[in-house]
Amino acid sequence: MSAPGWTFAGPDGARAVGPASSHDGADDADLWAAVRAVSVQLADVLRDGVDRVGARQLIDAQVRSWGDDQLAVGRVMSAEELQRVARSVFDRRFGLGPLQPYLERSDVENIVVNGCRQTWISYTDGSKRPGPSVAETDDDLVEWVQLLARRGNSGREFSHASPLLDVALSDGVRLAVVGWVSRRPHLAIRVHRLVDVTLRQLTELGTLTEPLEAFLKATIRARRNVIVCGEVNTGKTTLVRALANEIPPQERVITLESDFELFLDDPRLAHRHHDVVAMEARQANAEGAGEVRLQDLVPACLRLNPDRVIVGEARQGELAPMLEVMYSGARGSMCTLHVHRPEHVFSRVVQLGRRADLGLGADDVHLMFGLAEPLVVYLERDQASNERFVSQVMEIGPPGDSVEPTRNLVFRPGPDGRATPAGGHISAALLDDLVVQGFDPELLRTGAEAWV
Repeated sequence: MSAPGWTFAGPDGARAVGPASSHDGADDADLWAAVRAVSVQLADVLRDGVDRVGARQLIDAQVRSWGDDQLAVGRVMSAEELQRVARSVFDRRFGLGPLQPYLERSDVENIVVNGCRQTWISYTDGSKRPGPSVAETDDDLVEWVQLLARRGNSGREFSHASPLLDVALSDGVRLAVVGWVSRRPHLAIRVHRLVDVTLRQLTELGTLTEPLEAFLKATIRARRNVIVCGEVNTGKTTLVRALANEIPPQERVITLESDFELFLDDPRLAHRHHDVVAMEARQANAEGAGEVRLQDLVPACLRLNPDRVIVGEARQGELAPMLEVMYSGARGSMCTLHVHRPEHVFSRVVQLGRRADLGLGADDVHLMFGLAEPLVVYLERDQASNERFVSQVMEIGPPGDSVEPTRNLVFRPGPDGRATPAGGHISAALLDDLVVQGFDPELLRTGAEAWV
């Protein structure tokens, strides 16, 4: 007799490889059993060092052998069904299993998984639609996540002892998982589409305006420090990548991240960055040993002679040493900062400064913030259209008449929310630096307003 096939509603609504929904439960179980059987048979040969071409050949051969075994017990497998099994085995080992077809699409942005059977796909147009189931049981899902964890750069653990996992996978994919502290395993997958991105591309996408693009290009060339702020999922990392692509390629850049997301050391970007050191914080092992925090990496990286330092996101005590780097270690450095509103940036800096456990008071942190003289670039996301754009740019300076740093609103929100020149509110020192880099001051004028 002929064995049942395995199908699911694919990314375009078409029938595609892999299990999909609860109403196809029997078909799901058949495919999972086949994938599990072939994967077990290949466990000793599909080591981490095997190349993907060789792995696919091994998988195809093993699936044909498995098909012959099925034929021996009276189950006739079609060539299409065998191809489905082979693709599923390959994607589970080297991709993201049934989710791999979605990662290969340009319009998929985020994927969340709630247990083995419920998946939601978020698209670049802001829509959210159901996706395929990713495992037969939650135990199988946990086993798959553990395989993914070992595939990451830091070999992180996912277990009862370490129930929280954050790991950067290949090709710009970030995975966050929680288990055992929730009723079911939950996954969140973020896909970074714009890895090799420029400020010009962001202007074409509407993230920047023409004057702002010219301003930011001159800012990087003038070695001015930049802090990119915004809420979650507003495009902070993408903007930092674009800013980093304005750094002269011969400069030595060191990136520090809790989880690799910037990918400036990606071989595809070798033409933009010739000398990059990418460093990632390390979590403690199950015995509580081996932890390396970002705030430990900040001073340590200065011994590696960087021209610029980029911190992926300041979330704990690393901001205070990062401000010190900006002031005296590597001018022209960058970091990102999670801020709900742009006016909260000063309170947020104080909060993170206190987490450094350096005995710093608010006045100390404000002084460090002001002396670093960063430009604060604030990003927003339109909830309706899902568009990201810069809405404000502030110039920060040393404290003057108050304990807080001085500030100039260089760009403010325009009628559509996007950054528009604020009418010349910029220090003479910054303007002079930008002009030396070829910036046209007329781009900052609005109407008849003059410099102040």
